[in-house]
Amino acid sequence: MPRAKVKYQHRYMDDKVTDTISDSEFRQFMSKAKEYEEWRRKKYGKHPRFKDFNVCALLAFLYYTGLRIAEIVGDTPRRYMTKKEGEQVSEFVKGVLKQDVRIKDGYIRIESEPLKHGERDSPLWIRLDRYGADEIEKVWKNTERDERLFQICKKTAWLFIRDVTVRLYPHFFRLNRATRFAEHEGVTIMKIKQWFGWVDPKTLQTYLGKGGRETKEMADWE
Repeated sequence: MPRAKVKYQHRYMDDKVTDTISDSEFRQFMSKAKEYEEWRRKKYGKHPRFKDFNVCALLAFLYYTGLRIAEIVGDTPRRYMTKKEGEQVSEFVKGVLKQDVRIKDGYIRIESEPLKHGERDSPLWIRLDRYGADEIEKVWKNTERDERLFQICKKTAWLFIRDVTVRLYPHFFRLNRATRFAEHEGVTIMKIKQWFGWVDPKTLQTYLGKGGRETKEMADWE
């Protein structure tokens, strides 16, 4: 499995994908991720710098949570600034740690602090019976306390996702999850704000519009 060519890993592509993917398409990506993991083991297994990594777990985490990649794997603090007492200071980006995740009563419960001045008071949840959730549980069990669940840098995570999906980029999964939520009849502005930690209502309106919920209601008008 050759490595996908990636230009400007931290920017959006001119041909970026904006359509949502289905659960069946996600399963196909998971199958490719398993093949990719095996390809890496065969190619780099004896290399002293090789580290076996569960790409399936990272892909599932992105797909079900829609978190930013930096919120999952962490990032250098200099890239994020926030205002405190009137001054711009670097924001520490720790990623998801072992103790941020609990597994109980058939769910994976995740505590995560949103970036970019976001606000989230509630945890995120992934049902354990979801396809690929067992890969996340496996990583969680093998991670020591105070360690990050995914011990790679943001750039490497970017490359792993592009190698498996070719055209998709990590932030796509945020767009995908938000749009899928917006299509659901039970969604409210408060629920989607809590999940993604958004403060600006303009961001919410973008995804609600893409989900087509408002225009779908108009189809029933006389």
